[in-house]
Amino acid sequence: MTKFFKNLYRLILIGSPLFIISNYIRNFLPNYKTKKKSKKIENIIYEKFQSVNYNEKWFCNNLYYLSTNFKNSKNVKNILEIGSYEGRSAIFFLKNFSNSNISCVDTWSGSDEHNSVNFQLIEKNFDFNTSFYQSNNLLRKYKMTSNDFFKKNDKYFDLIYVDGDHSSDQVNIDLVNSWNLLKNGGFLVLDDYMWWYYKDYKKNPSTPINNFIKENILNISKLTVWHQVIIQKT
Repeated sequence: MTKFFKNLYRLILIGSPLFIISNYIRNFLPNYKTKKKSKKIENIIYEKFQSVNYNEKWFCNNLYYLSTNFKNSKNVKNILEIGSYEGRSAIFFLKNFSNSNISCVDTWSGSDEHNSVNFQLIEKNFDFNTSFYQSNNLLRKYKMTSNDFFKKNDKYFDLIYVDGDHSSDQVNIDLVNSWNLLKNGGFLVLDDYMWWYYKDYKKNPSTPINNFIKENILNISKLTVWHQVIIQKT
């Protein structure tokens, strides 16, 4: 409960539009105390998962939220992921959407918040955890920056998950590039909307995400704001 009000205060502090704040408030009760439900899903999906730190399962906290919001979405086939880390999110999307494939883009070198992380081991874990999907051509690994990927890619996607460099400038670039490659009716999933790493709150992902939503509101058919933001393109 305390975390909810802290996030609400910060959203107000950075000047978030009222319709975004009200959307966040509306999603409080459906997603309050859902860790046990997410844990059940986690136990099913990640039977033999290799990780440097099993306590750092940030993505797993969103499993119930994502499963619920995509319960009736059956037409997702081509998926793009910006930021893959050890592969948890990629595995979830492949298991949640039958007959799907995913392109995973990551430098495996980290960003500002990853000073003490051994990314050689992180990448090794990613390869181990996703080996089945890579060997069956369901997952393609692109070790490069998202900027380089977007320059060379001309494929369109049904769902794009953005969890890359969290600096506001790069988040904005990833949003624009992802939107251009998202099919009509497709989903843009934005991680760490409530990530407040930088002391200047406006340098965190929430500000560029807010601006992006405002600029593209006429082309958004559905918006769900929580710790992750889900946007459906008209």
